[in-house]
Amino acid sequence: MASRHQLQILLQRIAALSEDDLAELLLSLVEMRSEHLGIYELDEDERAALARSGEDMRLGRFASDEAVEETFARYRSRS
Repeated sequence: MASRHQLQILLQRIAALSEDDLAELLLSLVEMRSEHLGIYELDEDERAALARSGEDMRLGRFASDEAVEETFARYRSRS
């Protein structure tokens, strides 16, 4: 098990990486994780939802900042 000190050193080294090296590291981590978890297969409903989301993004259909804040405020008041 790594100590906090070892983790701090590792994080400092990661922070010093070039953008290209950081991208390569992240890709390697994603690949390692997928080897342990397997590849997630989307079902048809998930594919359709992603297609709708992509279409919304392409057409610029987003909630306004005001609408988002109103929604968060409503749920915050319930706590």
